[in-house]
Amino acid sequence: MKTDIRVLKKTMLSIMMGLSIALITIGCSYSTTFSPSDIGSAVTISETRRTIEIKPTAAGISSVGLIFYPGGLVDSHVYNELLAQFSEVCGIMTIIVKMPSNLAVLDIDAGLSVIPSYPEIKKWIIAGHSLGGSMAASTVNTNPAAHAGIIFMDSYPPGTSSLKTWSGAVLSLYSSIEKVNDPERMQQTLDLIPPATWLTASSRIYPAEKSNYSVIHQIDGGSHSYFGTYGPQDGDYTPTITREAFHAEVINYMGEFFTENGWM
Repeated sequence: MKTDIRVLKKTMLSIMMGLSIALITIGCSYSTTFSPSDIGSAVTISETRRTIEIKPTAAGISSVGLIFYPGGLVDSHVYNELLAQFSEVCGIMTIIVKMPSNLAVLDIDAGLSVIPSYPEIKKWIIAGHSLGGSMAASTVNTNPAAHAGIIFMDSYPPGTSSLKTWSGAVLSLYSSIEKVNDPERMQQTLDLIPPATWLTASSRIYPAEKSNYSVIHQIDGGSHSYFGTYGPQDGDYTPTITREAFHAEVINYMGEFFTENGWM
């Protein structure tokens, strides 16, 4: 037990420093800035105390599902708009996991409790924004067989949770003016994920072998809060593209990632 506590404390310190969640001290959470009416009828959204389920209404829903971890101190509902669009376009059911005090570090393996409730889903991908992505990597590190892939959104694995030898697939999406793009931070990330290939508008070539690999894409002109519908977040940069254009690019690359791996 003492060892587990020391590991958890070390993980928390690393993530708080790397992702700048020192704003915890001001005791606030970021809330959504869109109306539920902005989401069309192509998906249904249902909610429990622990999850938000986004389900395509079209027939023939995939047997692959997406589990999503929100960013630190960010209301889980701010991701409904982006992930509803993803579910509609890709036909993938998405489960947003609500975290205690809006901090995934307080329940790192929360996504694992979702899986038994959906026996029709045969394969799970996990994704997360900022702190949520780091904690998603932690749960993959300790439960490598539970997920086939992971998607980082302005995020990266903590130093204690390397995925370097994991057999799954990794997609890293980051905004061009975010700290994740710092060369030193990027090199640290590359040391913690499987061998990486960069994807651009003119070069979108995936490895032939669909295991133990990473693909990375930079979204030019975006900001950290653009992965949700909220903000601006403290310390955020001023974006030079619209949120709608940013969301469209995120969904495009997520959909391609699912297609390339045979998950759609």
